[in-house]
Amino acid sequence: MRIAEASRRTVMTAGAVSLFVLLPSLAHAKVPIPINTGDEIFAVAPLPAPLTEGNPQLAAWKLGYMCDRFGILWADAWTWNCKMVAYDGNNTYSDLPEGIRAKLESEYPMSKAQRGVWNHYGIVVIAGGLIGLGVLKASS
Repeated sequence: MRIAEASRRTVMTAGAVSLFVLLPSLAHAKVPIPINTGDEIFAVAPLPAPLTEGNPQLAAWKLGYMCDRFGILWADAWTWNCKMVAYDGNNTYSDLPEGIRAKLESEYPMSKAQRGVWNHYGIVVIAGGLIGLGVLKASS
């Protein structure tokens, strides 16, 4: 399932990049297009009580999926290599022990990750807009 999803996203990314190449009028605009790469953590749930016992500093920590990503205009075109971590809501995270992580991943799957609408579906909007621009340009 993950391979099919990764392949689909790779095709979508290749298609979006191809559209940038095929629309020369956009190249003349000389507008920089932000490309986003690196790690991103998507919140899933508060850190369970058994993991915070004895350490009140962890009470504000959360469970989340840390994924590698490639995005355009802050919309993820492709996320991969996701694993569950504990994090403080900012940039500090901690890996979870394998046994605990496997149990928590079955209880909180990636589908429950809190992703914004633009982050999750923005690449589809961008691709649709580029296709629409191409159609308008071809018809004029």
